[in-house]
Amino acid sequence: MAHSILALLNALESELTDKRGLFSKKVDLEKCVEIVYEMKKVFPESIREAEYIIANRDKMLQNADSVAKNIIKESEDRAEHIIDNSELIKRAEAEAKKIVDAGYVQSEQLVDKTKAHLDEMFKDIERYLTSNLTMVRNNREELRGTMIMKRDGSIDF
Repeated sequence: MAHSILALLNALESELTDKRGLFSKKVDLEKCVEIVYEMKKVFPESIREAEYIIANRDKMLQNADSVAKNIIKESEDRAEHIIDNSELIKRAEAEAKKIVDAGYVQSEQLVDKTKAHLDEMFKDIERYLTSNLTMVRNNREELRGTMIMKRDGSIDF
């Protein structure tokens, strides 16, 4: 015999309503009594389950609500964490860009200072060499003025 209330009710309904052949089938009262007896065995358990569900419905709903709220809270916290990390990454990228830009500026300034320093050094060298060249020319001019040409084409000092 079936063990669920629904199966027992279907069996009882079938016994009471089935017709065979030309004449209506006579209801088997013994079988109906057996089905009702089985229902009495199954009903208490089903009733206890239903009463338990009804008695604990609010608690079950509160528990489900609490679980749902926890899931939502965890999801919101995770989303916030992801957003915070995203913002942190954006800030880090912006800071890195500032550092790189500052590096380029410092590099350009250093190149400009180096060029200016080298230009000053070359200017000083040019002055020094010009001064020495002028001194060498003057010395040559003085030397030429003291030179006497001999008749044989040699120079005497």
